[in-house]
Amino acid sequence: MFDLNPSCRNFIAEQLKLDYIPEEIFINKLLTRKNDLLHVNGCFEKGCDKYFNFYVSKTCIKSKKEEPEIDITKYSRPPKKHQIEAIKKLLVNDKFILADEMGLGKTTSAIISALEADFKKILVVCPASLKLNWEIEISNYESTDNISVVSGSDFNVKKWTIVNYDILKNFHHLPRRGVKTDDLPVSPIDFYKFDLVIADEAHYLKNSQSNRTKIFNDFAMKIPFRWLLTGTPITNKPIDFYNLLHLCESPIADNWVGYVKRYCAGKQFTRRGTNKKYWVCSGSSNLEELNQFSSDCILRRTKNDSIDLPQKTIKPVYLPLEFSKSYNAYMEEYNEWKKEMESTGEKPKTTEHLTKLIKVRQLLSYDKIQTTIDMAEEMIDNGHKVIIFSCFTNTIKEFEAHFGNKCVTIDGSVSTSKRQEAVERFQKNDKTKIFLGNIVAAGVGLTLTEGSVVIFNDLDWTPANHMQAEDRAHRIGQESKVHIIYPLFKDTLDMIMYKTLQSKMEVISTIMGDSPKEDDISMSKEVIKSLNN
Repeated sequence: MFDLNPSCRNFIAEQLKLDYIPEEIFINKLLTRKNDLLHVNGCFEKGCDKYFNFYVSKTCIKSKKEEPEIDITKYSRPPKKHQIEAIKKLLVNDKFILADEMGLGKTTSAIISALEADFKKILVVCPASLKLNWEIEISNYESTDNISVVSGSDFNVKKWTIVNYDILKNFHHLPRRGVKTDDLPVSPIDFYKFDLVIADEAHYLKNSQSNRTKIFNDFAMKIPFRWLLTGTPITNKPIDFYNLLHLCESPIADNWVGYVKRYCAGKQFTRRGTNKKYWVCSGSSNLEELNQFSSDCILRRTKNDSIDLPQKTIKPVYLPLEFSKSYNAYMEEYNEWKKEMESTGEKPKTTEHLTKLIKVRQLLSYDKIQTTIDMAEEMIDNGHKVIIFSCFTNTIKEFEAHFGNKCVTIDGSVSTSKRQEAVERFQKNDKTKIFLGNIVAAGVGLTLTEGSVVIFNDLDWTPANHMQAEDRAHRIGQESKVHIIYPLFKDTLDMIMYKTLQSKMEVISTIMGDSPKEDDISMSKEVIKSLNN
């Protein structure tokens, strides 16, 4: 028996005029084969007495594996019930996306799965900030003698080899134009022939054209087992999902053009004055079908589905703008720039708009500092520890100056070891009441369950960053209700950005099968469009 891929089931049913949708397939005899197209004699249930002759693509069928039994008592830190389900899914799928919501313990599930499968050489690829986290998590189940954390250009391989995305280029070489692949030296990653690659925060691989993704795809496609972990498989739009499905060899990712036409509302245009064609694939279409057809290679649970975590509430707090004259002047400057561009016939890029708006965002951030401080102090007085996120270094420094020894900070300048020290201090030291973090640098991979209040002093352009950051506190180990607070200035850029955060999440939720909620997705173009209306 084989499992029949969801995207192929309707085709088989229509081909044979079945009055049901088959989910499994039994192949009695292979009649002919042309490339990946199989002409077979078979049926769709065990012990069937009626066989059909029909065509099926090889990519539509997958060997059916029996669900394994797992003895969790042998682990000093046994997995939770929802993690056992994830472990079993990984063990019966060579290529799979574990997309549980942040905080549900994907790292532990992947580690135990790799141990249960008895892999000898495992490559873990993750952001640099998470390498130490992976080392610590693995050491809960393995001797540290079996773990190598790669840095620089020294590719030291052990049973578990941990490397960050940014330095993959040091250990794998892409084919170059004019140079035959056979003439290239064997890259270190290819040389060691890993059994399994685990890509953590796999949404880092969403852009198929980035050098990082090209390098990863080139060596990963030669590794037989690929497990992709991400709480945000779609950070903005359906095209973000394509490369993850491609790495899992999903049939719906066989053809890029077909995918973007069907699920991204993709359209092809010709550049003005040239014969060069290009695709616009930033839209979305047929989302429920995408959810259905990708369901065999992804497991997605929210915290409400999986574990009884305390409630998370999201509350916008509306503020009067103190420096309204400055804000109005900055917005007028932005509007004058747009008019000047229009008068010259130029069409500025999105990045140019964002650069022009940076002063506006910094002003709004700075104007909220005292309000955020007052809210944090009140929460501390009520017995809470508080997490404060900002996009701006100068804002974070103002908070540091106020809170002094009561706070710890993580931004892009903090080393991996210092990051862990800051987390430990916040989690274990009763005198450390405040965690200050850059929303990107401190928004992933950290467990901050001692914090029960999260304040976003300002807003990032990428809503997935907000989702990640919110769930540093709302994850396994949290025992209190978590309060997420967004201070917002009414009738400003703040409100436009926040409303876009809320609306963008609905698209992602439809694809992932989640219920819509007030969270996020990338939004710069939508915000600029709103400003121009």
